[in-house]
Formats: sequence, C-alpha cells, structure tokens
Amino acid sequence: MKQKRRLTEEEIDRLVVTEANDMSKWGKPIAVKPTSIRFSPPIIEKAKYFAKLHKTRGYRTWLNQIVEERIKLEEKLLSDFKRELRAASK
Repeated sequence: MKQKRRLTEEEIDRLVVTEANDMSKWGKPIAVKPTSIRFSPPIIEKAKYFAKLHKTRGYRTWLNQIVEERIKLEEKLLSDFKRELRAASK
C-alpha cells in the first residue's frame, strides 16, 4: 500500500487560500441554533462588574458584545493573513 506524502505547512496554506475563493469547494450552508454557554461563578461576577463599568444593560448583553467583537477581530485577522499569504506567493 502506497503512503501519501505529507504536505508542508506552506503547501497546505497555499491550498487553503486557493480553495477558499472557489465556491464549488464549499459545502451547503448550514443553520445553527443559538446555544447557551455556561460560565463559572467567578467569571460571571467579573462580567457583571465589567458590564456595570461599561454601563451596559446587563452582563449577558456585555458578554454578547464582547464575543461579537472578538469574532469580528478574528475574521479580520484571518482576512489580513490570507491577503498577506496571497501577496507572498506572487
């Protein structure tokens, strides 16, 4: 049985960037139901403190804002990384 050659990290990155823009490589969109996340009591207390500090309606609202901001940041970082990778491969 023939063993497959392992791709280098660079080869994987190049493949991912190439296929990311090819819509035929994407699967069907899926619907995701909202879920609850359980935090420990100390984390909830800290969230309540920061929610008050930022004059947010409640700690859950504040946590939601923080998670959304972090996701946007991660998306931007990934987008920037992909752009740099494409520029480096030219």
